Amino acid sequence: MFNKENGFTLPVNLNFPDAKKYTFTFISLLIILMAVYSNSFYGEWHFDDFANIVNNPHIQIKSFSWDEIKNCIYGLEQKRPSRPLAYFSFALNYYFDGENVFGYHLVNFTIHYLAAVFLFLFIYNTLHLPLLREKYSSIAYPIAMLSTFFWAINPVHVTAVTYIVQRMTSMAALFYIMSMYFYLKLRIQDKFIYSIIYFVLCIFAGIAAVLSKENAVMLPLCILLFDLILIQGLDKKAVKKFSKIILLPVAIIFVLGFIFTDFSSVLGGYETRDFTMMQRLLTEPRVIIFYLSLLFYPINSRLTLLYDIDLSTSLFHPWSTLPAIFCILLLILAAVYLVKKYPLISFCIIFFFFNHIVEGSFIALELIFEHRNYLPAMLLFILPSILIINVLDYFSYKKTIQIACVIGVIIILTGLGDITFRRNTIISDEFNLWFDNIEKYPKLSRTHSNLGNFYLIKELKPQALHEYENAMVLNNFGSIEARAMQEHNLGLYYYQEEKYSQALPYFESSYNVSPHYLSNPLFIARIKLLNNKIHEARHIIEEQTEKYPDDDKLIELFTFILYKEGNFKEATVFAKKFLEKNISSTFPLAILAEASRYKGNLQSAISFWKLYQQSLPQDPYVNLALIELYFQTNKYKLLDEEIAKLYCLKSNQTLTSYIKEISRNKNLLVYIPDVVKIKSIVKNNKQLLIPYQNFN
Repeated sequence: MFNKENGFTLPVNLNFPDAKKYTFTFISLLIILMAVYSNSFYGEWHFDDFANIVNNPHIQIKSFSWDEIKNCIYGLEQKRPSRPLAYFSFALNYYFDGENVFGYHLVNFTIHYLAAVFLFLFIYNTLHLPLLREKYSSIAYPIAMLSTFFWAINPVHVTAVTYIVQRMTSMAALFYIMSMYFYLKLRIQDKFIYSIIYFVLCIFAGIAAVLSKENAVMLPLCILLFDLILIQGLDKKAVKKFSKIILLPVAIIFVLGFIFTDFSSVLGGYETRDFTMMQRLLTEPRVIIFYLSLLFYPINSRLTLLYDIDLSTSLFHPWSTLPAIFCILLLILAAVYLVKKYPLISFCIIFFFFNHIVEGSFIALELIFEHRNYLPAMLLFILPSILIINVLDYFSYKKTIQIACVIGVIIILTGLGDITFRRNTIISDEFNLWFDNIEKYPKLSRTHSNLGNFYLIKELKPQALHEYENAMVLNNFGSIEARAMQEHNLGLYYYQEEKYSQALPYFESSYNVSPHYLSNPLFIARIKLLNNKIHEARHIIEEQTEKYPDDDKLIELFTFILYKEGNFKEATVFAKKFLEKNISSTFPLAILAEASRYKGNLQSAISFWKLYQQSLPQDPYVNLALIELYFQTNKYKLLDEEIAKLYCLKSNQTLTSYIKEISRNKNLLVYIPDVVKIKSIVKNNKQLLIPYQNFN
């Protein structure tokens, strides 16, 4: 039977040494996690994935030059290093496999698996510390294994694993628990050389955690608390020593904060929120209690990406505000009160609340996200695991009850795995994700907005407009920036419908709120160009290029504007620089070709258009441009070939309607086909005149 005396080993009576126990745990973890996450590896891009990865030019590196790496690790705003290790990992994914989601999901899964491995190692070795050894060493293995499985397959963590951009969260947690594990090994080492090795590993893992996400900044204090409570034991001498050295981790936290955080934006971020700092402080206790309920009761109907939670406007509204605050205070006070008698239980409770401080306090973040529990919940399941093992031990001589308990645990783990698998099915698909979210929280604007984006991508425009309008009517965005994003979406919708006068106010309104979102000024400038307001377009884009001099889309449009102004010399300089950086790009070749034509260098123009044609052989503009150039330079054989291609490209359309259709937005074209000239060239080409009669 299972009991403390036999260490709760497997019923086949194999007394594994630690290495074999580790091997069994790691292999079984891998198999089970592969099973529950097997349907996530081709999950689509979602939500913040687009801003941080898909549409983020800074992570889309083509080499490992310092300039590209620097742009990558400076994040979206390019002001200071921002989660540099996480962004660099995205850049590596992009460098090796572009936007293929499989590679990103594989890395995310690997991080989650390694986090589970180090969590097991940390718990198992913690339970063998001198302070805990007598009580827990005989049951360390089953407690460590069970609590690790409860954490690793919990459905609440799906958004931290399957939602690609939340690699930031899982990476930070992985390095966080690694650092704590290496510190533990450091403290129990007898040999100096091993102490040095573990010290270095602890420091590097800690730095990596902070470089992945800012909430890991609490690690130095957490390690100090771990040492005080579970290694030294809480007594007067330890407390006195703690009070002397606490300034060091606090100083480290502040230094890291100043390096990676813009405190003015943190404290001033409430200007864009739909809630005040006080409302956030009052609401977060309810959110954290809700987190606890999710972790221990994570059924599918309660889980989603975006939550609609009522704001706490006072201690009594809603009524659950004061009880939530009281409950948290009671748990923390109980943990402090029991710290001498039950140090492990106390530390697990403190660890949970301690690691919610950054994202659950005064900082102007959004109110609630499931992934914020990934790190704080790491030690939480030690408590139910201890309870289960003690129940099994208590009924060690009652086989039926033990079997029932084991079956119950298996059912719980199987149920958690099943919910995780089903959550992955939902989260992996863009439509299912937002449709499911709307069913659970129908009054959230952003869910309708994102479902509208899905419809627009699928060219289901009436459905997209319906969802966009729903989002605006509900007006429950959570922040003016989220509303600005919806205004951008509406601008994009009307732009694609070629209703430019309706699109422009939406883009401008969105731009006023989110000037850093470069898609807004790009579309505003294009609409200005369509209206032949070249000077206004230049003013907008030139201002942005000064802020973001390395953004390819801005430089491309600025080069085009220079060309439209007739500033061929400067446009040529920019085009050549752009081509050096983006050797496979066709846009600068068109600029160089047409600039050469205007200068009278027709042979050079032909050369550039031919290079363009190598990349885009079916492009209608290069075809028509070469027809004109070959005619002007008397290259009749090549002219015949291009005219033959023209008839293939235009299919059954008349030549006039074909050219008018492809050049209807003339102000956005580098090369503008001349209908009269091309019709004349084709008609005068005697070799192609007889087979083709429809020239009008």
